[in-house]
Amino acid sequence: MRKQAVILAGGEGSRLKAATQGGHKSLVRVGDRPLIQHQLELLTSVGIDSVCIMAGYRADEVCSVLGSTGKCIVNPRYAETNSLYSLWLARDWVSGPFVLMNCDVLAHPDVFHRVFAVNGSALAYDSSSGTEEEQMKVALEGSYVRAMSKDLPQAETQGENVGILQFDEQAAELLFSEADSLISAGNENQWAPAAVSQIAARVPIRAVDIAGLPWIEIDFPKDLDQARDQVCPSIPGCDTSQMKVQVVKVAA
Repeated sequence: MRKQAVILAGGEGSRLKAATQGGHKSLVRVGDRPLIQHQLELLTSVGIDSVCIMAGYRADEVCSVLGSTGKCIVNPRYAETNSLYSLWLARDWVSGPFVLMNCDVLAHPDVFHRVFAVNGSALAYDSSSGTEEEQMKVALEGSYVRAMSKDLPQAETQGENVGILQFDEQAAELLFSEADSLISAGNENQWAPAAVSQIAARVPIRAVDIAGLPWIEIDFPKDLDQARDQVCPSIPGCDTSQMKVQVVKVAA
């Protein structure tokens, strides 16, 4: 069975527009190439051979990084929905186990390796983070996810969701079923983790702590500065300024 990945890239990234001049956040340059190209290269390096980008804002530009061989699905309602709706639109493309990630995450390859080493569903979280209002927090029961939300009380929070998840076949089916239920109930403005949180009570999702490894979610201009100045130089092959930029193409 082919290994699939879905990258959520529908939003406008309004908090980063001061640094992107209105461009898409996934296309900001980190090191010598766009952020999303780092992601595509990492996914390819860990065995993913089929990637679908869920686009919306400036979709043509975002989709162009895949060339003619990748899959790009456009959320035409990106301005009035959220990542849950974009995830739901991928339901007919995903055909089994798959990886889900956000387009604004730059992470060391070992983050991916630790998640993919789990035999089953898993997500990366950082136990040293999760105290800020904007962060997607996780609550655990032992080594497994119990709940995930930006609104979790601090007393129940064990860390921050990194935005790199894998789902086995059973969890994938439940995830899209739950996304469908939430959408049908009018929750189009929910984040994709709302569906993950709902299925966590029914299927085991192992929480993999990656505290100490270089990673960052790029939401604000200060995050972009940190990605360029601190995180990228700590990731092998990230800051290869003398190399010619190449667009990675993956199979549809």
